[in-house]
Amino acid sequence: MIKQLLSKNRVYFDNNATTKVTPKVRSVMNQVLKSYWGNPSSGYAKGKMSAQIIEKAREQVATAIGAHSHEVYFSSCATESNNALLKTVSNIFYPEKNKIISTPIEHPSVMSTLEYISKLGIEVQYCPVDKSGRVLLKDLEDMIDDKTFLVCCMLANNEIGTIQDVKKITKLAKVKNALVFSDCVQALGKIPINVKELGVDYATFSAHKLYGPKGVGAWYSRISSPLESYIHGGHQEEGMRAGTESIHNIAGFGEACKQVKKLISNTSKNTFLKKHFIDELKVIKSDIIINSPMDNCLTNTINLTFPGITSGELMRALDYQGIAVSAGSACSSSSNKPSHVLKAIGLTDKEAQESIRISFGNDTKYKHIKYTLKVLKQYLEEKKREETGTVIKLKSQELRL
Repeated sequence: MIKQLLSKNRVYFDNNATTKVTPKVRSVMNQVLKSYWGNPSSGYAKGKMSAQIIEKAREQVATAIGAHSHEVYFSSCATESNNALLKTVSNIFYPEKNKIISTPIEHPSVMSTLEYISKLGIEVQYCPVDKSGRVLLKDLEDMIDDKTFLVCCMLANNEIGTIQDVKKITKLAKVKNALVFSDCVQALGKIPINVKELGVDYATFSAHKLYGPKGVGAWYSRISSPLESYIHGGHQEEGMRAGTESIHNIAGFGEACKQVKKLISNTSKNTFLKKHFIDELKVIKSDIIINSPMDNCLTNTINLTFPGITSGELMRALDYQGIAVSAGSACSSSSNKPSHVLKAIGLTDKEAQESIRISFGNDTKYKHIKYTLKVLKQYLEEKKREETGTVIKLKSQELRL
């Protein structure tokens, strides 16, 4: 067994799964819980104050994505938003139009919803992607026809970090009068987003991906794009989503969005750390495969294949050393199935099951990279000894951050 090198300090490299809530966001949420507990639907002062908190947060989210506040709606998470938009837009157009075109590398909440919709009579087609995960635009153009009412393409992939050219995709769709939906969850806080410039009709977002709380998401719907209610029983969110709002979570989302520009400004740091990590890792293990593209990719995201080592085995070894990484989307991590994203870019089942995802955060430092590389080097050296039958007991040592 590999000797444990770290006991107290933790290295967190799974920021694409979730981020920790910042002190400022926590402070705002605590203040709302303490002072703004009134029902925002009530007409008296205490209720109106709560309603103002929600509208302030709506403005903050809208500002972060380049939208108008009346085009932003709150939900419990991006998964709910993805479900709501895909299902209700389908209801609006079916059966006059019955075709959705998506990509094979979407988030599980989109993939599963599309699978459900397909059983109701909607034809779902998947446009192929290249080995970097980029949509083949000529294929997409050929696939869009008069029956297509929606093109679905995420802005930044959660597993490999690929950034799509959504502007071009939108232009292709608009020529044939198709609407465009984009899951922008992983992009917000990592790259600049302006939904007007992207030209999309619908987009989804989540607070806990940018140092806000879990339990709150949002979707954007262009004012001219069709939309209908999906939770009934109240007038909240302009009648689109009934139910008393989670005011403190919404306020936390708004506060987190105030930091978007600052978060984006830190991407240059992650660019350096990412390049250094990859360069050093190639020295340690020359046959390693880098699945994330080197250009037009999130600067915090690296997907790696370690030939001959299963992702589960490697994740357990790293976790033992205090390093948290993942094998892909957190929403499907309990499944033993190989990643649909990695298979879509050409990896075999075996290669996909030998891959891990590393996603840096705003507080990732060089010392975290250095420590992780030391752990990986020791692990790989010991594994090689075991495979050759020459296991040598490692000398007692302790590495510190």
